[in-house]
Amino acid sequence: MRNIAAIALFIALPALVCAQKSEHADEHYEASHNEAPIMITINPEARVRVALGGALPQPVSCGTAANLAVRIVNQSFTTSRLEAQFVGDVPEGVSLDFRPAPLKGVREESRNLRITLTNPDPTDLTVAFKAHNGLPDLGGRDRVHFVMRCVQPR
Repeated sequence: MRNIAAIALFIALPALVCAQKSEHADEHYEASHNEAPIMITINPEARVRVALGGALPQPVSCGTAANLAVRIVNQSFTTSRLEAQFVGDVPEGVSLDFRPAPLKGVREESRNLRITLTNPDPTDLTVAFKAHNGLPDLGGRDRVHFVMRCVQPR
């Protein structure tokens, strides 16, 4: 009986190792695409989770929009509009442009979030994302928080 259990374990071991490698390969796949500063995952229940990925862009001239790439992994294959808005007190002279076009329903796509600052001081910003007519996340996973600044033109 012990020999049968040992043989079964010996046969199953390579499959377990391959499954574990496959999980790590998926993690590596996710990590290798972190060049976008904002990473959005829409889970199968169409809940939005946002995180910072790569580095924010270098400061641009005040009054010029800074482009932040947004990578969207759409696990629910939803085609609703993805919307973005500031959360909390928005400092004067700050604007956000995120065209709320419908998602394509594909696994992965990219968008651009444009933020314009007019004051060169560091500006604390929180941006929330949601699917159109979706409810905001109670745990705050639908938002990302970062500090940006612009440079005065000479």
